[in-house]
Amino acid sequence: MEVSEESPLRAIFGSHPQVKIVETLVLHPDFDYSLIELAENAEVPKAMVFALKDKFLHYQIMKPTMNVGRIQRYKFNENSPVGKLLNSLSFKLADIDIELLLKGEEAIKEVKKQVEVVIT
Repeated sequence: MEVSEESPLRAIFGSHPQVKIVETLVLHPDFDYSLIELAENAEVPKAMVFALKDKFLHYQIMKPTMNVGRIQRYKFNENSPVGKLLNSLSFKLADIDIELLLKGEEAIKEVKKQVEVVIT
């Protein structure tokens, strides 16, 4: 099996806006975003982030952090049950991709050795 050039989450779940937002939050847990910044970083329409905000708060995927003026900022809630699962899933999928890459490199090395034996 070939390792996708996409992130593991996108490779499995597609490039839907929800996946892009979750991926942005999971991969940058120390950043806090305004909803507009989250949309820009996730490369999704701003309206989509505004529409999903309450759902992400309900499932504790993100949490409010601070207000800057009248603008609420949010970050990934890595301590919530759902946040822990998403974080674990993301890292496990990355580990699987790394394992597949290493197996692929080992297979390539083995083929090169066999070719060298035939050539010499």
